[in-house]
Amino acid sequence: MTGFEIALGAVGRESERVGAHSGEYEAAVRRLWERGDSVASWADDGLFAGIVAAYAECNQVSLMALTGVSGEIGHTGEALAGVVANTRTVEDVNAENARRVTWA
Repeated sequence: MTGFEIALGAVGRESERVGAHSGEYEAAVRRLWERGDSVASWADDGLFAGIVAAYAECNQVSLMALTGVSGEIGHTGEALAGVVANTRTVEDVNAENARRVTWA
């Protein structure tokens, strides 16, 4: 024995929680996208045009990165659920194989 065990119930619950957090995170990022770059509120008369353009670009790149993080959170929840399914399958196969062992 390796001493390595997976508490399938706990992993299953956490996969559901991570999946829920993914949805919440995605909704928050969506609200940020809907808000836009918010540079219109600066009422710039052209003096800060370079700063405004850089800010808008940074804002867009940041939102793209956050959108990627949202996807990774979702994939993590799915992967945890896959671990549970795969572990159960392997345990079932191992149990069946153990029952088939005959001693000479």
